[in-house]
Amino acid sequence: SSTCPNLSPRPAPAAAMASLPREPSGLQRAMEAANSFAETIQEAPHLVHAMCQLGGLALVLDGIFGLLDVFAVFDDTIYYVMNAYMVFFGAVTFVTEAHPTNNPAEVYNWLKDAQKWMFEWAKGLTMLIGRGLFYLLQGLLVIMSSSVFSLGIFIGCYMALIGCICIILHIKDSKSQLHDDYIRVTP
Repeated sequence: SSTCPNLSPRPAPAAAMASLPREPSGLQRAMEAANSFAETIQEAPHLVHAMCQLGGLALVLDGIFGLLDVFAVFDDTIYYVMNAYMVFFGAVTFVTEAHPTNNPAEVYNWLKDAQKWMFEWAKGLTMLIGRGLFYLLQGLLVIMSSSVFSLGIFIGCYMALIGCICIILHIKDSKSQLHDDYIRVTP
């Protein structure tokens, strides 16, 4: 005689399952957070300046701490040179992103002349795509020259993220400008 195994109860019909409330998945939550962040950036573009300027300041401070290790000149010359570049690139970022809404009037007035000179000699920094690529480059350089568990890794990831945000904003702006420039012809 054959025994019949216990069968588990049948799953609920699809219609019944569709009516149950579903929690959003992690990916959906991440997409909602990204959309919320994008809306915030579009409503307050000075936040991008502030985030980039904060990244520049972090680069300068991290680079200065690396330069204080003068014995690294003999042991790890390339990392010492990278720290010098970090200080320079961070200062360029800090000056480039100076904005009257993010800085006290005295600081902005002090940085305004340097910013004007920088924009004259580095035209790429006047556009979001240029700054985005520059920040992405900075972030990747910092990541590559930092040890695994260091502050430099976080600063590098932050700068790379800021660079990507600037590039995405440039692409969004250029797409909206493309549609505005077309002459509509109706048959």
